[in-house]
Amino acid sequence: MTTGNGLSKPSAGPTPAPLTRSDMYWYALPGVGVTFLYTLTLVMYMKYTSDVLLLSSATVGMIMLVSKVWDAVSDPVAGYLSDRTATRMGRRRPWLLGCSLPLAGFAAMLWLPPSGLSEGLTIAWIAVGVFGFYTAYTGFSVPHLALGAELTSAAEERNRIFGARTLLSSGGMILTFAVGVALLDSENAQRNATPLICGVAALTAISLWLTVWKLPPERADYSGRGAENPFRAIRDIWRNRRARIVLIVYFIEMFGVGGIGVLVPFVVEYVLEMPGKSAIFLGVYAVAQIAAIPLWVGLGDRFEKQNIWLFAMGQSAVGFGLMTLLSAGNWPLMVLSALLAGSAGSCSNTIGASLKADIIDTDEYATGERKEGSFFAAWSFASKLAGGLMLGIVGIALEWIGYEPNQEQSASVRDGMLFLMGGLPMIGYGIGMAIFSRFDLKRAEHARIRGEIDARR
Repeated sequence: MTTGNGLSKPSAGPTPAPLTRSDMYWYALPGVGVTFLYTLTLVMYMKYTSDVLLLSSATVGMIMLVSKVWDAVSDPVAGYLSDRTATRMGRRRPWLLGCSLPLAGFAAMLWLPPSGLSEGLTIAWIAVGVFGFYTAYTGFSVPHLALGAELTSAAEERNRIFGARTLLSSGGMILTFAVGVALLDSENAQRNATPLICGVAALTAISLWLTVWKLPPERADYSGRGAENPFRAIRDIWRNRRARIVLIVYFIEMFGVGGIGVLVPFVVEYVLEMPGKSAIFLGVYAVAQIAAIPLWVGLGDRFEKQNIWLFAMGQSAVGFGLMTLLSAGNWPLMVLSALLAGSAGSCSNTIGASLKADIIDTDEYATGERKEGSFFAAWSFASKLAGGLMLGIVGIALEWIGYEPNQEQSASVRDGMLFLMGGLPMIGYGIGMAIFSRFDLKRAEHARIRGEIDARR
């Protein structure tokens, strides 16, 4: 059947029951292990391969760059295919199950190259591990985000769903910094990696199986309503003005902040001159992120989401900008920067993700399709592409400015590190704020659109 405006009318289906708190946390559970593995790779891998495996930072940086570009390109593919997946389990669950073992296996491969390999074979081993890990991560993350948007159409419930996801992901981040970084930022890094990575990888796979088993069934009325071809999906996303603004903002911001995780261990050791203390500052960032989640969710229920997110961007710019002023022993400034940036960062993962789900409703209103996977994949593509470019630039820049492993660094090297870690993010957030100020999906407009969509059913 079609509606009066020529759009396909979705088949009527039962309105999903309100989500329970346990539903939200079963959905969010895999975020603990996946975030641990992903963040540990982001933060410690370049330093691990440079200082422990004694590989060139430029070589590893190029591997990370190319793999992140592939990671970004594979996002739209995963989004489109998961939108079109039709099984008795639903659209998203098969992807979560299918990626559980590859995600765990490639994570272990990254950190556990066989001893005795030549430098060339070690680089090849690392390249396969990095590409495999990021491919499996994409196969999990895009369908998982899409599933979060599908669980409910209520704007306030979406705040809580993505709040739960951010909470458990931030918990995984704290474990990364308190346990993972502490163990790998030590003289016994190579020996510590084996039990740590293998244990977390196995628990991550189990958490994905539990999520698939425990969550309520997926909505039957969304099945088969993805875009008919990927190119039209891309066209629809780009034509959606609100989605396009968020795409541009994410790319600019992530180009600025993409190298921060990699740079923290370098800055802590060579600028603050506090070797082995990276976990403390990263832990402050993660704790601040968790502590701010109830604040952002509460504000999202009372005020316009776009205004809250815009404020958080400004706070992020200030927080990262403070890093340009760091010097030896100035740990209080580093703590203040981590508190501001961490608490602001959780807004993007809660209110920002909830607002993205609202944008997807505007696409259904215009096209009659439900393509959460394609939309979240597009935003992830912009974020990962920019972050991957920045990772490659960081690896090359460290070598270009004269970084020497395990030695005292010159003033120009320290200044270069601080600009990469603080100056670029501040610039990126400033530009992002200027662009995002044009965003215009108000609460009342979304309610009207949502009401008309429900009336079609």
